[in-house]
Formats: sequence, C-alpha cells, structure tokens
Amino acid sequence: MSANSNGADEEQDDYMNMIFEDPTPVRETLTQKKKRLAREAETRGRPKSKAQLAVEEKEKREAALANNHIDPQSKGFKMMAALGYKAGTALGATRAGGPDERLLEPIGLATKEDRGGIGADAEKKRKIREAMAVKDDDLKRRKIEETDFRARQQQEREEKKQEGQVYAAMKVCERLEDEDGEEDMTAADTATEGKLKQPRNSNRPLHRINVLWRGLVKDRALRERDARMRHDVQSSSLRKPGYDDAEEEQDDRTALAKKDRVEEVAVDLDEEDEELDEFQDLPVPEKLHRLVVYLRQRWHYCFWCKHRYFDDAMEGCPGTTEEDHD
Repeated sequence: MSANSNGADEEQDDYMNMIFEDPTPVRETLTQKKKRLAREAETRGRPKSKAQLAVEEKEKREAALANNHIDPQSKGFKMMAALGYKAGTALGATRAGGPDERLLEPIGLATKEDRGGIGADAEKKRKIREAMAVKDDDLKRRKIEETDFRARQQQEREEKKQEGQVYAAMKVCERLEDEDGEEDMTAADTATEGKLKQPRNSNRPLHRINVLWRGLVKDRALRERDARMRHDVQSSSLRKPGYDDAEEEQDDRTALAKKDRVEEVAVDLDEEDEELDEFQDLPVPEKLHRLVVYLRQRWHYCFWCKHRYFDDAMEGCPGTTEEDHD
C-alpha cells in the first residue's frame, strides 16, 4: 500500500519548482543579417535632428553636473589644498555680526533656454513688478475712492436730515413765540379780533425777529410777496387800472390780493442782514445745536422729546442730543 502511494507521488509534477529552459535561439540567416547591418548603417549615417542633439546635450550636462564637483584627484582641488583649503569648508571671509553667507559648493549653472540677451530677464521681471505695483496702487485708490464716496454719501444724507431738523426747530420756535405773544395780548389787540389775523412775526421788521428763525420768516415773506406780485400781474389784465369796488366783500378783496394798507407787511426784505448771513453760514449741526439749546433755555422744550416741561429741570428728558434719545 505504501509502495503504491510513493509511486503516485513521484508521478505528480511539481510545477512550483519546475525549471523551464530557454528556447534555443534561432540562428540569424544571411539575408536577415544583411538587412540588419543595412538598417544600422542607415541609422548611423542619418544626421540627428536639433531636438535629438538638444536632448543628448542636456543629458550629458546633467550627468556632468551630477558628479562630485570637488574631486580630490583633480588638479584644481590639489591646488586649493596646497593653499590651505579643506573639503567641506566654506570659502571667503566672514562678516562680523552678520549671517554666514559663504558658499560650501560652487555656484550652480543657470541654463539659458531663450534668445533674450544678457539682462533681458531682469528687465522683464522689473516691468512685471512695476505693472503689479501699478495694479496694486489702482486697487488701493479704488478702495479709497469707494470708501470716500460712501462717507460722502452718508455725510450728505446726514446733513439733509439735519437741515430738515433745523427747519422743524425754527417752526417750533416761531410757534412758541406766537403763543407767548397771544398770552401777552392787550385789550387793544383783542379789539381787532374781527379783522384778518396775520402771524405775529409778519407784522414785525426782520431785525426784531430772533436770528435763529429769522431766515424762516424771511423766506416765507419772500414767497408771499412773489405770489402776490404774480397774482397782481394776472389780475391787472382782467381789471382796469385804478378800479376799486367799494361794495366788494372782504373775502373777495383778499382773494384778489386787495389788502388794506393797514395790513401791509412791514418787513425789510431787501436790506442787508449781516447777522442773518453769519448764522446762515454756520454748519448745519451748529445751527441745530443752537436752536435746541435755545428751546430748552427759553421754553423748557425738548426738540427730541417733542414735549414742553414745567421747569428748567426738565425731569424725564434723557439729554440734549438725538443720540441720548435713541
């Protein structure tokens, strides 16, 4: 039984340890040899292209540069060794207090692959740096201009808002002034109650009106005068000059701008007013500040609260500025 099993094992092939012999090379015939030699001769006789020559030159150069530059067997190294040079040390004098910039190896070769002359690369780099600097300056200038534009826009919006607040503060001053005048009205003033009422400031010369709201009164008087003159020009073409109907009612006379002489507005609109000009030339925030302070001191009125207090303590008012009331 065991003999049969050993024979079966010997008959099985061991493919893992089998050795395959190389096939016997076929001998080259005479014809094949002639063709091969002809091809090799043709290849040797064919001139190499510029690209092939450049590749071979590059390979030779890289192979030469890859070798050790400091060959102890070279004549140059022997001469440097005779002068005291040792392999691995740097050449040149050291700078006191500065970094050691001496070279341990020879300066490498920088292959020039274009047709530019000496210094052309440096000139190109300089132009590129200048172009980048100009571009950076332009970007910075644009950012500054955008920032300045936004700041100007914000400032203009703030000034326009404050101009509206100045106008509103002038109206409040005029209203409170008229209220004080009505409270101080005498018996002679009450006798004229049946007549057409005019604003208190319209019957006063401009120089007697407080300069803080004098401009408001002057502008309104100028507009009224211009409107009355336009109406007179239009009505003069419909009526004969000098015609005055005694039976015409007061409302009709008012509509036709036929006011009595006692109702003429006594305002000196065309005279120079240096005090008003100086106030108008003030910055808008300064004019608003003066109006707000005057309202608080004169009438205990807070322009931001829109409320008139009982005394100068003004209890409950957070402050004198708009920011205090936010």
